[in-house]
Amino acid sequence: MHQERTFSSQDFFQAGADEPPRVVITETPDAAVVCWHVEPGQRIELHLHPTGQDTWIVLSGEGLYFESESSSGVPLLPGTVAVAPRGAIHGALNTGSTPLRFVSVVSPAESGFVPARRAG
Repeated sequence: MHQERTFSSQDFFQAGADEPPRVVITETPDAAVVCWHVEPGQRIELHLHPTGQDTWIVLSGEGLYFESESSSGVPLLPGTVAVAPRGAIHGALNTGSTPLRFVSVVSPAESGFVPARRAG
């Protein structure tokens, strides 16, 4: 069985009216690769993955990356790589005037998802 191994992220970005949609590019037991399109003012709520790492690679736009519930945010700009190790709270806010677009790699794919407000 042949599985596709190369993708254009541009084919997967989708805007969401109320919140950014999680659009899966590909998923194996080893990792889920996801596109995020965050409109100006939208956010990815604080959350954690109890059994895996989430790595974000920013392609365009700007925002803030939150590393805890009390974090004032770290700038997200094109080229930024943000790593949330297993169990680390993270989230983002688009502070710019254009969409914030990034690719997320969650490894392993079944890393779980817990909103920060339920983690404590």
